[in-house]
Amino acid sequence: MSERRLLDAVAGFGGVEQALAKGPEWLRGEVAVAGLRGRGGAAFPLWTKWEAALAQPGPRVVVVNGAEDEPGSLKDRFLLATRPDLVMDGALCTALALDADRIVLYVNEEADGPRRATAAAAERACSSDIAAGMRIDVVAAPAAYVFGEDSCAVEFIDSGDRKARPRSKPPFPAEAGVAGRPTVVSNAETLAHLALVARHGADRFRSVGTPEYPGTLLVTLPAECARPGVYEVAAGTPLAEVLERCGGGPAGAPLRGAQVGGPAAGWLAAADFDTPLTPEALATRGSMLGCAAVRLLTQDRCAVDAVAGVEAFFAAESCGKCPLCRAETQFFARATAGLAGGKEVTDAHLDKALELAEMARTGTDCALARFPAPPLRSARKRFPDDFAAHLRGADCGRSHVGASLSISGWPPPWFCDPTEGEA
Repeated sequence: MSERRLLDAVAGFGGVEQALAKGPEWLRGEVAVAGLRGRGGAAFPLWTKWEAALAQPGPRVVVVNGAEDEPGSLKDRFLLATRPDLVMDGALCTALALDADRIVLYVNEEADGPRRATAAAAERACSSDIAAGMRIDVVAAPAAYVFGEDSCAVEFIDSGDRKARPRSKPPFPAEAGVAGRPTVVSNAETLAHLALVARHGADRFRSVGTPEYPGTLLVTLPAECARPGVYEVAAGTPLAEVLERCGGGPAGAPLRGAQVGGPAAGWLAAADFDTPLTPEALATRGSMLGCAAVRLLTQDRCAVDAVAGVEAFFAAESCGKCPLCRAETQFFARATAGLAGGKEVTDAHLDKALELAEMARTGTDCALARFPAPPLRSARKRFPDDFAAHLRGADCGRSHVGASLSISGWPPPWFCDPTEGEA
């Protein structure tokens, strides 16, 4: 079931060494054949990003996005802490393929261990011939949700302003990013996969996974599992298999629901846990793969309360730049918190929230306005009894945590390192 590649990778910069020997055209061809798609959430084909940047005059800039802004996601911090050379190798490969002369390693400011390991990998690269003429910077990303958005990351790298906001688009960062230059912003895990494509070729990368979503992926399992942590699995592995064989099953109460792609994903009921972990399969169930940060709902936890925690997070993390997003996220938060807290909230209030979400979909500078609707819409469908009880003003009989989500530093108290004890 498990196919360890990233987590078994050796240190060093073998990918860019191969690419330097074979040439940037070879590397671009391998990436196109590999079909590597971004592991940051959107599953956007890496080659398409490269094409957009190559269409603009260089030199170009590469940004390694290690801000990791999804609550419950630890994969990038784990990778940067334990396999920093692999991520650095992928960044150097990207720079070679795009004729870039600058790499920015953008790492969550609260993740001290990953940031130190990343800085050490950058020093090793700079001390070798493979980074000759390359400027490599390590930038501490503010620990706020919006700073993981690619254009906001670019804005912060340019200005250093902690009040930076996502940029209006177009132009996109691949067209005009850092210092106005074409900039490819790639998730840390995406670049680690790229390094292995350069080291071992596209065919090996495609030998696991699915035709539409080849390769492996890193999944973060939470404290509701007996063995929480970050695990590497072949794309297309069913969620149930990952929860049982990697996570060891439930740590306590049985599970009745899951969000696979972080807090913006639609909820799955336990009957849907047979869904393969690919963007396409999860979309057919009304959910998404996203960054593969799994949130779990136990039998004793109220779904209304779980949704209210998500909506409170989005309201708190909305930067406020776009009026539609600000109004929508606040309405979602008030409606769901009121419903969870026993206030007079009706089905009409919840319907109005979803209407606001539709209005805001295309009127904002980043995607955050699209995130509050799927958790509420799917939870109403998957867990109707919880909502019905609260709408009647009755006791649902389940526990209420009553807390918003948060973006954790490194490591969280519940984290179990599945590679602990390795040489």
